[in-house]
Amino acid sequence: MNSDKAELLNETLLELERSKEREQRLAEENRVILAALSALSNADNKYKIFDELKKVLSRYIEFDDFIVISKSKHHSSFYTFLTSNVAFQGKQWQHTDKFQRVLDGEGIILFDPCEQDEFRHLSRPLQIQIGTALMTGIRAEASDSVLLLIGRRKGQFSLETKATLLRFRPLLERAISDIEYKEELQQLVNIKTRELSIAQRQAEQANQSKSQFLAMMSHELRTPLNAVLGFIDVLRQESNQEQCKLLEQMESSAELLLVIINDILDLTRIESGHFMLQCNWISLEKKLSHSLMYHSQLAKEKGIDFTVNQSLCSSCLYWLDPTRLTQILFNVVGNAIKFTKQGAVNVDLITDESWLTIVVSDTGIGMDDARIEQLFSPFIQADNSITRTYGGTGLGLTITKHLVELMKGKIEVKSQLNVGSSFTIRLPLRSKQSAEKTEAEPEVKAPQSEIAEPILSNNHILVVEDTKTNQMVIKLILNRLGYNVSLADNGQDAVDLLTSDDQFDLVFMDVSMPILDGIQATQLIRNKGLKIPIIALTAHTMMEDKTQCINAGMDDFIMKPIRTKDLSHVLAKYIVR
Repeated sequence: MNSDKAELLNETLLELERSKEREQRLAEENRVILAALSALSNADNKYKIFDELKKVLSRYIEFDDFIVISKSKHHSSFYTFLTSNVAFQGKQWQHTDKFQRVLDGEGIILFDPCEQDEFRHLSRPLQIQIGTALMTGIRAEASDSVLLLIGRRKGQFSLETKATLLRFRPLLERAISDIEYKEELQQLVNIKTRELSIAQRQAEQANQSKSQFLAMMSHELRTPLNAVLGFIDVLRQESNQEQCKLLEQMESSAELLLVIINDILDLTRIESGHFMLQCNWISLEKKLSHSLMYHSQLAKEKGIDFTVNQSLCSSCLYWLDPTRLTQILFNVVGNAIKFTKQGAVNVDLITDESWLTIVVSDTGIGMDDARIEQLFSPFIQADNSITRTYGGTGLGLTITKHLVELMKGKIEVKSQLNVGSSFTIRLPLRSKQSAEKTEAEPEVKAPQSEIAEPILSNNHILVVEDTKTNQMVIKLILNRLGYNVSLADNGQDAVDLLTSDDQFDLVFMDVSMPILDGIQATQLIRNKGLKIPIIALTAHTMMEDKTQCINAGMDDFIMKPIRTKDLSHVLAKYIVR
């Protein structure tokens, strides 16, 4: 082999060796890029992405300062987004031709940066620190960024280092785009979360406003009803048979209005989550039998056969809310009689160790499948067209379903149009015997203050009420019951009377009054050490309202409309005649 061929062979072998070194270096760079891809994919913001990139690039490119300038798509100038040199913080950068070129995909080395438009705006001390600059651009969906690597020495960067930087560019664009997409999604989530939070607050405020409005309306409606039913009670005592029949019809209409008011309030309390069961140990046999006596008479008046088949334990007590159980029975049996023109209504009452089953079947108008699906929706009746014939608000069964579910029970209905309907209610039970084997059950009821001891008296009662008609009604009833009555128009007058005169034996105290309400007046009376029994007269039906009365120092409460039997019961409890 001559010398020329030997020289050529050596050059080829040397180039092959250099090629192998480049391949190894590229392979190493590729491994680093893949590792960086994993690291960047876990970053949750652009700062972390560029910070991780700085660490990776420092292994292959020698630089002194690392700067990222950025701008949103709709802005014309860049700002320093991230920098390793605090001297570059807060700087603004014009969008120049070279910045546009690197955004379009180029890599540019500036051998004399300070003479270029991109760096002329910097202060002279800062320009002196820039010997060479290497830059590339990153386009993303929402922003444009330029990566600047600064070297203090002239000629610090080469074409090889530029090629290395450009190999990272696609990775960087992908990572930035992913981050911006995540940030955009997060912004949308934050916006939606705020909107939902605002909507929730508005819904809660609306629900609270609705509850307050209905509570106020209940008070306003019960106040005139108090006078109507009270005067009916008074007039009945001095009326002949024919007048009594008319008064009974008037009373029935007023009672129906009261039922409607109670239904609306019950539904509102249930929907707002302010409804609580008031459980006690009760005898189902006595409670249900008494409840059905009214319906038996009602069916008799309509000429409908009414049958009750019961298999109840007469010696057992069960842990239930007697008022709500009666309400369930009243609604379901009442509807059966209401919608049955002829035929029969049958009620089956069955208990076993852990369940009460109530089955109410009738031969009434029945329903088709479409009506059954809407049956438990509020304000929906079995057939809208019969509202004019049968009346009602359509709330009874909605409330019944809520009550059954609050009691952890189930209600089912089967019906056939023009044939009849059958309602089956199953409520879980706990009997007295089984309860005695477990821990004692706490009674869920309104707080009770210590009941005042009955006292011998001259039967003088103070009525504190701001409405003149209600004053007249309660005074008439109490006078007919044999009591002397004095009147006060507000709580302040009551405090003054009781403080200056000890002749009174009991106080009926309205809750809502001007100047000084019943709650405040009672607190003042108790603070003065007076032990006289105070009975609240209230049109508010919420349990918290009753609890507030007891906590203020009242001994008991009577719900408006006030009836003679309610007054008699309370008077017998607190006054010995």
